[in-house]
Amino acid sequence: MDGCLLATPGFPLVDVALGGPLKRRSGAEINFDLGDQFRIGLVVLYQPRPKQEAAMNITMLVPFPDALDMTRFSKEEFRKYPDLTVVGTDDGLDELQSFSDLEYHIGHTLDKATEIEQKGDCDALIIGCFGDPGLMAVRQKTTMPVMGTGATAFSVAAMFGDKIGIVVPQRQFIHVTERMIYLYRYTDRVVGLETTEDDISDTVVTKPEEMVKSLAEACRKLVVDKDADVLIFGCIGFAWAVEAVRDIFKNEGIETPIIEPGATVYQAAKLAVELGLNHDRRPLM
Repeated sequence: MDGCLLATPGFPLVDVALGGPLKRRSGAEINFDLGDQFRIGLVVLYQPRPKQEAAMNITMLVPFPDALDMTRFSKEEFRKYPDLTVVGTDDGLDELQSFSDLEYHIGHTLDKATEIEQKGDCDALIIGCFGDPGLMAVRQKTTMPVMGTGATAFSVAAMFGDKIGIVVPQRQFIHVTERMIYLYRYTDRVVGLETTEDDISDTVVTKPEEMVKSLAEACRKLVVDKDADVLIFGCIGFAWAVEAVRDIFKNEGIETPIIEPGATVYQAAKLAVELGLNHDRRPLM
C-alpha cells in the first residue's frame, strides 16, 4: 500500500501518508458518511509492480583460443557489458600472423558454437572478429541469431554516411577486407582503406600512444584525401583506442563518426533479441 487520500468538500485530495497533493492513481475508494457536515473519502492506492524482464545472455565467440592475447583483450575490453560473455575456442594456434591463421580456426569456432547452442542459454551469438570467419557455417549449424562483427559494422556505417572509409591493422588484411566489401555488396560505398601497419597482437597488450597517433592519421587520410564521411575500425583490437581518436578529431573540428565494431555488434545483438529477430536460414540449406 502506497498511502491514502483524505478528501473534504471544496478541498483537493491530500495524501495522508505523504502530506501533500497527489495525482490520482489506480486504486479502490471507500466512502465514509459522517453526517451532513463533511464526508471522508479513503482511497487505498497501489502501483503495479514492474514486470521483471528476463536476463539477456549474449555470447561473443572470439574465433581463436582462450590463451591468446586477442581473446584475453576482448574479455577485458567488453567486460563492461554485464549481459555479454566472451569466450574463445578450446584449441588452435599459439599466435596469429595472417588471415590464413584466422581461417585455420573455423572448424574450432564451429565446434564451440555448436557447444554453446546445445547449452540452450544463449540468446544471440557474435562472431568476435571483424573478418567474420565462419559466420555462414555457424549460422547453418545453429538456430540462434548469429551476428557478424564486420557485417554489422558495414550496415551501421551505411546508416551514418555514404562514403565509408576503413582502417585495418596490417597491409595483408587490405585484400581480405576488399573481398568482404565485395561479398557484403558495399563496393559502391567504400571509398578507401588505410592500414596502421601494426601487429595487432602486440598492440592490444602494450596500447602505445604511437598506435593512437597512427590510427588518427589513417582516419584523417580517409577523411581528407578520400572524402569519407563515416569510418570503420577494421578490427575489434582497436576498441581501446576509439575514444582517444574521437577526441583528437573533436579537437581538430572533424565530425566524421567512427564505428567501433565490437560495441556496435553487441548493441545490434541486443536489439535483435529485444525485437525477436532471427535469420531466415532457407538460403543456407
